[in-house]
Amino acid sequence: MQKLLYNMEKKLGRYAISNLINYFMILYVATTVVNVFMPNLYQSYLALDFQAIGAGQVWRLFTFILAPSSLRGFLNILFFVITINLYYLFGHSLENAWGVFRFNLFFFGGILLTILSELILYVFTGSAAYYEGLSYVYQSMFFAFCTLFPDEQFLLYFVFPVKAKYLAALDGILLLVNVVQYFAAGAFAYCVAIIVALLNFLLFFWMYRGMGKSVFRQTRRVNRSKPQTKIRPQNVTKHKCAICGRTEESNPELSFRFCSKCAGNYEYCEDHLFTHTHITNS
Repeated sequence: MQKLLYNMEKKLGRYAISNLINYFMILYVATTVVNVFMPNLYQSYLALDFQAIGAGQVWRLFTFILAPSSLRGFLNILFFVITINLYYLFGHSLENAWGVFRFNLFFFGGILLTILSELILYVFTGSAAYYEGLSYVYQSMFFAFCTLFPDEQFLLYFVFPVKAKYLAALDGILLLVNVVQYFAAGAFAYCVAIIVALLNFLLFFWMYRGMGKSVFRQTRRVNRSKPQTKIRPQNVTKHKCAICGRTEESNPELSFRFCSKCAGNYEYCEDHLFTHTHITNS
């Protein structure tokens, strides 16, 4: 499986879309604004409804990704702004950690699995409509982020610092509760969407199992197949975090990367790569 994925990346990597999450966030914002003025547009003409698709509305296979959020009331607007920022953070963090192709594979894989699973559900049960769009695909990004960066902290209610791994555990429990509730209510399309999003997350990590930090944590690249032509003096480090000062010698379990947004050659450890303040020339 890993060899197949490697070959896919080698042949198709050039077609991967950089900054993919940017485009989806633009669509998300646009459709949410449109929904304020045309609140029934998505449910009536754009949602994933296989009965309507069978009647000729094939565009729904693509437009279902345009599910809007609600902007009714201050709290909904605030939640929407926070959500956009979080999705943006998760998307770019995963793309930076995995590379453009692998993030594309993860994201589009979630979309494709959602379509296929809802089609299978429709064939066997007649359950036709699903109105949540990519909500659970976005949530699977959150689980992936927490897996890669379990010790990153979020301010719960803007006050309480909580590590990502604990939030992921809580969110996982809530999703399982939602599955039970949807199943009890007969809303099988939503049960399937949640389960498929989680399976996509688990499947992706399983496919790249054993490839460890070289894939997911972007460790320093060392070509061990070539003889060393230079002897590096002892106690001289190649990687050092500009924030905390830790190096690959003092903390060999950490990975280090340069920040492309900082002016100059500033390198950061994995704990500070996505949380530091960018350095500019001004």
